[in-house]
Amino acid sequence: MERLGPQDASFLYLETPSVHQHVGGLALLDPSTRPDGVLRIENVVEVISSRFHLAPRFRQKVVFPPLATARPVWVDDANFDVDFHIRRAALPAPGGRRELIDYVQRVISRPLDRTKPLWELYLIEGMEGGMTSILTKVHHAMVDGMAAIDLATAVFDFTPDPQILTHEPWTPEAEPSRLELLRDALTEQVTHPLRTFAETAQRALGAPSRAARQALGTLAGVTEVVGRGLAPPSPFNRKVGPNRRFAMMEAPVSSFKDVKNALGGTVNDAVLATVAGGLHRLLRYRREPTRNRTQRAMVPVSVRTEDQQSALGNRVSTWLVDLPVGPMGAKKRLSLIREATERLKESKAAVGAEFLMNIGMWAPPTIHGMAARLAARGRFINLVVSNVPGHRSPCTSPARAWWPPTRSCRSPRTWPYRSRAPAWRGPWRSGSRPTGTRCPTSNTWPRPWTNRWRSC
Repeated sequence: MERLGPQDASFLYLETPSVHQHVGGLALLDPSTRPDGVLRIENVVEVISSRFHLAPRFRQKVVFPPLATARPVWVDDANFDVDFHIRRAALPAPGGRRELIDYVQRVISRPLDRTKPLWELYLIEGMEGGMTSILTKVHHAMVDGMAAIDLATAVFDFTPDPQILTHEPWTPEAEPSRLELLRDALTEQVTHPLRTFAETAQRALGAPSRAARQALGTLAGVTEVVGRGLAPPSPFNRKVGPNRRFAMMEAPVSSFKDVKNALGGTVNDAVLATVAGGLHRLLRYRREPTRNRTQRAMVPVSVRTEDQQSALGNRVSTWLVDLPVGPMGAKKRLSLIREATERLKESKAAVGAEFLMNIGMWAPPTIHGMAARLAARGRFINLVVSNVPGHRSPCTSPARAWWPPTRSCRSPRTWPYRSRAPAWRGPWRSGSRPTGTRCPTSNTWPRPWTNRWRSC
């Protein structure tokens, strides 16, 4: 039994029937490298089942203590059935890009079953050109972007032949009774603040000047984050329903690297500038004013340490970046964003945001949940832009279906925001049209490709 961290629990508290909190990925595979040219569901189940011991969370479910006395816990699911989680699907003819997009939209619009481990995997057949795809859906309480990539690294192979791992048979631990859950929750509510206070006092006595600097830095960061106030007015901040739209677009990382090498900044700056350019065109398309206008993006920043690289759960802070969406050249837009991100790097904003995100560590679960929902209802941001480093080397799915490295080492994920956000999923390119647009319009397949998306 393991208790969820405050960030992980927040994603459960935030979830509603119309605002889902799962993330996922879509990998397009070429099974022609197999001897028979077919990727079967039995092959996928065999290989992934042999690797569950690398990620025990995928055989665990969430259990809430009685009376909301503490954050929920992960416990082994004694009734775990891999066939419930790994499913087989087929696209209608002609099995092109549009049919795949429609299917993905339906899957990500459905919430995960909280009585079972919070993940699903779909092997999608019936695609044009003999292609196959794997669609994964995982609750954000289990993984953040970096943890999802680490998980994919464990599931996929970097050699043509699949590796069937041997391990000890799994015996689930007994699920704790409600009385045991209540006892552990009450014990933690008493001991955790005392233990935290003792550890903080010990660090302060051992290095008082360092502790003082950290406290002042955290206070400055919190003040800066809170002082940003509400986000600018935006057509994205509105109530959303349960249905989601999905789109795919390719952008080679070499293009972003060429831009940052020529004009300065980072790949992330180039991505943010591209998003800002796309927002400018979208607002003009909707006949909305853009001059001197900004849209505030929340940019997740990984704070994983070296010893946390393979851990599941969430280890993130955030930046709040005001994207210039007014009429200007691409160079000017990138320059403004580069200046903004450089200021953020020098400030304590990320430290303050991390402190606010983890403040639920000390708050009772009821207050924690209320605070998370209140923050989500407030108009503090307009959209989220997230880049997650992808695979840099070719890899294969279970059973030798080829999955190339993402041509972008960072796979952009963007979506407008309202209580965790409506609509559009997928990388941006200047001039793209999000929210409800099927783009590109071609119904033919590119090379095998992968896109990451988030559903809220």
